[in-house]
Amino acid sequence: ACLGWAPQVTRDRAIPSVAVGTAVIAGRVLIEISGSPQPVRRARLTLESEALQRSQTTDTDTEGRYRFENLPAGSYRVRAEKAGFVPLVRDPRRAFERPAPVEIKATQTTQHDLWMVRGAALEGQVLLDTGAPAVNVIVSAVRFAYEANGRRPVAVRQARTDDRGRFRVHTLPAGEYYLDAAPDPLDILGRSPTPGRRSTAVARGYYPGAPRIEGGQTITLAIGQDVPGLNFTLSTVPTAALGGRIVDSTGKPPNAMQPRVQRVGGPVGEVRGWGASPPDVTNFTYPSVPAGEYWLMGVARPSPTGDLEFAAVRITVGGQDMANLTLTTTKGAVVNGRVDVEGGAAPALSTLQVVAHETEFELPPLPGAATLGISPARVATDGTFSFNGLFGPRLLRFDRLPVGWALKSASLDGADVTDTPVDFKGTDTPRALRIVITSLTSSVSGVVRDSAGRAVSGARVVIFGDDERAWGFRSRVIKAVESGADGRYQIAGLLDGKYHIGVALFLEDGSWMDAGVLRRLQPTASPVALAGAVELTMNLVIKP
Repeated sequence: ACLGWAPQVTRDRAIPSVAVGTAVIAGRVLIEISGSPQPVRRARLTLESEALQRSQTTDTDTEGRYRFENLPAGSYRVRAEKAGFVPLVRDPRRAFERPAPVEIKATQTTQHDLWMVRGAALEGQVLLDTGAPAVNVIVSAVRFAYEANGRRPVAVRQARTDDRGRFRVHTLPAGEYYLDAAPDPLDILGRSPTPGRRSTAVARGYYPGAPRIEGGQTITLAIGQDVPGLNFTLSTVPTAALGGRIVDSTGKPPNAMQPRVQRVGGPVGEVRGWGASPPDVTNFTYPSVPAGEYWLMGVARPSPTGDLEFAAVRITVGGQDMANLTLTTTKGAVVNGRVDVEGGAAPALSTLQVVAHETEFELPPLPGAATLGISPARVATDGTFSFNGLFGPRLLRFDRLPVGWALKSASLDGADVTDTPVDFKGTDTPRALRIVITSLTSSVSGVVRDSAGRAVSGARVVIFGDDERAWGFRSRVIKAVESGADGRYQIAGLLDGKYHIGVALFLEDGSWMDAGVLRRLQPTASPVALAGAVELTMNLVIKP
């Protein structure tokens, strides 16, 4: 994974939008060298906007100039990319944020220059515990980011080691990184085991030699800084082969199937395998799985027109092969739901979606299947919706709720599941889900100022419930917003309860859902109680 966007487009040609206008965004991409601006040639510019059907791209010329024409009025974001360079930002912590929006009107020509700086780099050598160089190992500069399900390590830039095990990961913004090294899972998949010899693989490791990222050492980079001498060793570990077959709920081979092995708490793709080709689509093989805890999953279609079936079991992999596993799929749960509305005029229900978020593992997609039947479910005009095939632990949430509305409650077969993941499995009887949304909510607004009384733009205001047990990703009692150019903020759709409201000059996107971040914010936050759909004004001061 690399910084920002990676559009798959033909070079030197902008992709036209469906909506055609007369506005223009043009400018230069520049870098300061010895106190004077110099053009960045052949930089790739990407333009995104909801006013466009898809992104547009172009390259700078020899003077560093670029131009996007025939644009409809709207809000746009422009990003410049070039190997060895990174965007100049006021605060290095904001290096991974989206570019600031550029507002343009019809017929308007807007000059928008972009400044870049030299990227930083990490260099070193990776050896095996035998002393030999670790060849063709993927080395990643890793940072923690906040994604949909929590705080996870994310690779910012990657490089492969050469024949001496040396690497150089470059084009990095200033900041703190971990160094992660691991073999390419596709290389491991292509190796043939040696008969009679215990299978081993190079284990993932982190500089300066830790097996887990928690034991790794952070490396702080300044703008344009090269840090050499980052040498560390990877160990080899025993692996086991997993193999077996998938059968459907009747015990027969399915018409199509897709397996997946995912480390518990880990990302998809660390372990690779394959299924058999038609007409025998039953078997699967994972030839090299390091020791650990894994989810073994399968998605199958019993017949060409049949509903999808699912399976997931947690297994412990040691040094012994597990070659005769049988994974039996079952039908997913059928859920018939209804949205009830509390409060004022109901929103257009047909614009809403109910989402069943996976919380433990990620089921594999089945090639050729239009949908896994899991999420989202569109709400009909009469408030009804349905899922045909829900499987595994899932947290039910709403998408596209209008401002001022909130999810008040969710009950499944009469039991409260508002904030609790439900482990769905197939049953003979459809399950009944009732969701209540409400407009009887409160709002908090005000102005963010510094200690001198000046309005602060771009500050992060966070309001969070008083009870830590309700914290977590996708919590209903945590909301955040950024203050505007005049320092003003507003947070709407707040349910009754006790809260804390705090402000920070900078918080990374999504970090306010992390309990550790909220605990650090809590001592400087102010308590607030909300009841009865009030509109509260609270001016906030950023404390040093």
